[in-house]
Amino acid sequence: MAFLHLAILKNGTFNEQDLAGSDLAYLGVGRTLDKLAYLKENGLITINKESFSITDTARQILWDNTTPLQIRILRLLQIKSFEESEIAKYLQEEPITTQHEIDRSRKQGFVIFTTIKKDERIIKVCEITHEGVELLLSPNPRSQLQKLLQNLSDKIQDSKIPEQKINQILEKIRNTSTELD
Repeated sequence: MAFLHLAILKNGTFNEQDLAGSDLAYLGVGRTLDKLAYLKENGLITINKESFSITDTARQILWDNTTPLQIRILRLLQIKSFEESEIAKYLQEEPITTQHEIDRSRKQGFVIFTTIKKDERIIKVCEITHEGVELLLSPNPRSQLQKLLQNLSDKIQDSKIPEQKINQILEKIRNTSTELD
């Protein structure tokens, strides 16, 4: 991920000097070559004589602004668990916007926060849930959204809210679901 992010920061292309001057210098030659080979094999970078370039496929996966931010966050979390600030950095999004989407995804059950020990300190990282993976794998995001709306309707009907208020809420959900068709 860090290699692709470096490419994005360097307008799509980076070279050995860019790697040496980045946070990736600690990896060493062997691990760097392994990671570059992996990215090339998976069609995420191309190797030119003196530089490496990010492919359009890699750009579309995480940095295509026509893809909803929630989906890009989930795709990133499929690669690895990250802190909120790292997610914003890698996706090149405003931290507030990213935090809002992460909170929304957490409320929908697509991500969870866990704590891990890193360098003698405890940090909170964001991880994708099984439901988040299912959302990414679902062939039709609209059908997934309709499923969520149906689950919401079921929960509302089972609640202790006054019946008139339930009917108003259910009508709004039906209208939203109908608009998705």
